Amino acid sequence: MQFEYRYNQTAIHMLAASYSGHAFPAAIGWQFDYPIKNIIPLKMVASSICLPKDDPKNPRGDDAHFIASDHQFIGVADGVGGWRLSGIDGGEYARQIMSNSVVSLRGSHVKSPKRVLEEAYSKTTVQGSSTACIISFSGNKKILRAANVGDSGFLVVRNNEVVYRSPTQQRSFNCPYQLGTTKDDPSVALEIEFRVKKGDLVILGTDGLFDNMLESEILETLDRGFIMLGNDLAEMCSYLANMALYNSFDRFRVTPFSIASSRRAGKKHRGGKIDDITVIIARIE
Repeated sequence: MQFEYRYNQTAIHMLAASYSGHAFPAAIGWQFDYPIKNIIPLKMVASSICLPKDDPKNPRGDDAHFIASDHQFIGVADGVGGWRLSGIDGGEYARQIMSNSVVSLRGSHVKSPKRVLEEAYSKTTVQGSSTACIISFSGNKKILRAANVGDSGFLVVRNNEVVYRSPTQQRSFNCPYQLGTTKDDPSVALEIEFRVKKGDLVILGTDGLFDNMLESEILETLDRGFIMLGNDLAEMCSYLANMALYNSFDRFRVTPFSIASSRRAGKKHRGGKIDDITVIIARIE
């Protein structure tokens, strides 16, 4: 660190006097001017896309998400479509969890992602169940915090390398933990803290993304996308989600879902998994 120093004639005379056996007043001496560095907190800038699977009976799909830029929160949820067999819209539970999360953020009190999830859960009244992953960012501390239930999740990408991946919560193959009226509650949520850097990317998505794209494919897609599309996050979300959609219809492709099906369930499944796909890409800047 460079600094400048100033002095005045009085200080010099008094310093010389101190070497002559005279007392040196402690209140007068050298003045140091340290440069003042303005520290601007980082922020999380995000964009999103949701591609519902092609189901005329459920055009909105079962996924839901939110971006609360002012509060530096993002979240995704994946409603369990199996409820439809009982005449219940599984997507409505996911939509309420996400909308109630936004309501929970209102006010000045700073909350953790898990606290937001707890409040959203307590206010959700419809029947159904859903996975959920909520992330917050503290620009001053450069800390990413998350609460995750189930198999939605996120990656942190730095210099085109994955430096963090959130663990999934599954009881068995294709059976994730779920918030719901007859399922789990937020106490099972996995809480995560991770320190990020300027330029990091946060890729948050439902299982429609992560079941259909290998980690290496996500990185390759991001690399190509930024070359072709520049820094447009909305275009990048669309590009990444559509690559996952393409994989989901490829019956011969090796996907995370086909690998897990063979390894964990002993089933021979080739290709992707047709599902709703939600992607949020956030950049730390």
